[in-house]
Amino acid sequence: MKTRFIALAAASVFALSASAQEVQTSANLADQPAKDVAFVRSNTAGNNWFITLQGGIDYGFGWDLFKSEPKTDAGFSDRMNYSAGIALGKWHTPYFATRLMLDWNWLTDPFAKGLKQGDKYAKYHVLNPHFDFLFDVTNYFAPYNEDRVFHFVPWIGVGYQALDKTGEFKFSEVDHGVTANAGINFDFQLGKVVTFTIAPSIAAFPQNRNIAANAQLRAGLTFNINRGFESVEPMDYALLNNLQNEINTLRSQNAELSKRPVSCPECPEIQPVTTQVKSENVVYFRIGSSKVDRNQMINIYNTAEFVKSNNVPVTVIGYADAKTGSANYNMQLSEKRAREVARLLTDEYGVDSNQITIDYKGDTVQPYAENAWNRVVIMTAEK
Repeated sequence: MKTRFIALAAASVFALSASAQEVQTSANLADQPAKDVAFVRSNTAGNNWFITLQGGIDYGFGWDLFKSEPKTDAGFSDRMNYSAGIALGKWHTPYFATRLMLDWNWLTDPFAKGLKQGDKYAKYHVLNPHFDFLFDVTNYFAPYNEDRVFHFVPWIGVGYQALDKTGEFKFSEVDHGVTANAGINFDFQLGKVVTFTIAPSIAAFPQNRNIAANAQLRAGLTFNINRGFESVEPMDYALLNNLQNEINTLRSQNAELSKRPVSCPECPEIQPVTTQVKSENVVYFRIGSSKVDRNQMINIYNTAEFVKSNNVPVTVIGYADAKTGSANYNMQLSEKRAREVARLLTDEYGVDSNQITIDYKGDTVQPYAENAWNRVVIMTAEK
């Protein structure tokens, strides 16, 4: 029993230390390039998505790979047409995103020589859905800053092209093909929600045993859905190893103690001393979340064991950090956190609900000086 108690106590210290390190934000992280910093985001499914709307012009051309000559004699103005695009994507880190984009282009035939349809060259409607990988160079090499105005974002992708030969939106005669897409987004952040983008790009595709391409210059708006990341310190594995070694040492000492006699007739009897014992454990949360991470469950377990073994009440108080969200949102979030911890005490570890008092403070009370630490529930029990 002694062995189990000491091991659990040491494990509790280990979990609390590890938890604190996982969520704390150090000032020096703000000066490091984003590529050298670990980030977390809220568990909310809608975070870091974006929708893009663009419009502009395109310029189609074809080239004979063997004769090194253009495949159309259309002039510059004849090749200039309209282009539009819409995309849905998601930022997975501050500098890496994926998206699915659908382009519509009004394209002059890149292989036509000689005038057609009177004094005009043949033109086609082209639909080009493509899947892209975006790389924010600015966020990668510079310290992460949610309010940075300018971002340089090159991207590459692969897609499918449907070219309507009728030019009448009927798509009754369609050429199908694969495209290689690439471009650069020059992003100017107008606010947390809206970004203005200037986007030169090109889509290359094989046609008639040659290579054709469609160059585009578009501008548009991107609407960001709860975009934001927070830097966190990586786990100190040297500290974890030291704590594990201490636990193993305590186990060895308890094994030796267990070999001693249970009673000592020659020893003077020691009178028990009544002391006040208090248990206070914490549960840390990720930003915007009321879900308890697995590595926090040991603290809830320890509180439950203390409450049940001593038959004492426990107070569960939820908090939220003051630098994220509105006061009303944080009050609701702190309540959700407190009620989730209370539910786990009851449902997972068998604490009687009548022994639990729930309270929540929102961001009106900040128990810790470190902002990130205040995404917390504090459990207090005393006998």
